[in-house]
Amino acid sequence: MEVCTILLLCALVLGIGMKAEAAVPGVAKALKQIDAGPNSVEISWDAVIGNNIQYKVELCEDSTFTGDVMDNLEYNNKEQIIDAARNPDESFSGLSPGKKYYVRVTAFRNTGYPDYICTWGYPSDDIEVVTAPMNSDIVDFKQTKATETSITLSWKKYSGANAYQLSYVKKGASKKKTIPLKNVKSYTVNNLSKNAEYEFWLWPVRESSSGFRALSGSGSELYWCPVLPSKVTGVACTFEDPSSNLLNVKWNLRPTAVSYQYQIYAEGGKKALLTGKTTKNVSKARISNNKLKGLRFLKLRMRACVKVDESSKYGAWSEWVYFSRQPKVKLASTKSGMKVSWDKVSGASSYSVYISKNRSSGYKKVQSTTKTSTIVNKCGKSALKSGKTYYFIVAANKKMGKKNFQSTRNFCFWRIYGK
Repeated sequence: MEVCTILLLCALVLGIGMKAEAAVPGVAKALKQIDAGPNSVEISWDAVIGNNIQYKVELCEDSTFTGDVMDNLEYNNKEQIIDAARNPDESFSGLSPGKKYYVRVTAFRNTGYPDYICTWGYPSDDIEVVTAPMNSDIVDFKQTKATETSITLSWKKYSGANAYQLSYVKKGASKKKTIPLKNVKSYTVNNLSKNAEYEFWLWPVRESSSGFRALSGSGSELYWCPVLPSKVTGVACTFEDPSSNLLNVKWNLRPTAVSYQYQIYAEGGKKALLTGKTTKNVSKARISNNKLKGLRFLKLRMRACVKVDESSKYGAWSEWVYFSRQPKVKLASTKSGMKVSWDKVSGASSYSVYISKNRSSGYKKVQSTTKTSTIVNKCGKSALKSGKTYYFIVAANKKMGKKNFQSTRNFCFWRIYGK
């Protein structure tokens, strides 16, 4: 009988203990920050299962919660808790911008009016939360470098930021790309389109240890940053006429260029005869200089220029283009045909002779020769006829590797055959 009584008492005591322990709310879990401003944070967590659950949420600059602690509890004049968060989220305001804080959550039950007796659970693990940096422009946000497919940006460290966020879009496009950055003061954006300009936005960020990123404001903007222009193509050079030092140059535009630089060398020369620059993004230029005189092959190359932080930056040089003025031609009738002779062009590999019955069209190639004279007795398939006027052009040729270049062909020489 005594044994039964003791066992019954033990069961009652253990039962009371189990009910008391079951009445304690569980621990809040999965705390995370879901929003932030320069002066505020918002967090959420998984709801604790049970009836009449409320939450005490604490915020402190110290992870030990021994300094000044903010909480969300409301008290009456008897210092009894009359309200707290009932849903698993809470926010705090009045905080300093660009700072970190710590938050923890404790679930409890409150009997409410009139006794307001609270049954407390245990505090959750704390998490670090952050406020966004103060909203203002980032100092010295600028482009510093470029390649044909990349742009390098730099800026000064922003107070309260320990990370940054960069967005960009190509001029004429609408879809932005965004890159989260760590605590850096420069960044190179790669894999950009050739011959394009870009616009950038940079935000200062405060990043928490859990990876939440609090952004500030609308971001600082940087307009129309160019990549370096690609190699200029389509370069062609012609002299105005056989006696002129006026050279006409044309090329294909590079859309982002602000100007073009050119260099002219004597064929085989090691020092530039002329270096010049256009003042606009144009596709042609007229160059006049006594250094262009002489019956010889010259070579020219060009490169496009863009502005990077007010400094001139250049793309790659074009391929060399070889050119010369057209040699003057002397004509004389002979018994076997028309003798065509011309002056030697320095650097020429050969010469091509053309004939036509019309001044402005219909020229047919007679032959190519390495000599400086030849006899022409036919125009096409027909023999030359006495008393008829024939027009001649002689062009100097320059072979460089697999490419062939030719002197200007814009001036003809004529004579009546037989006179």
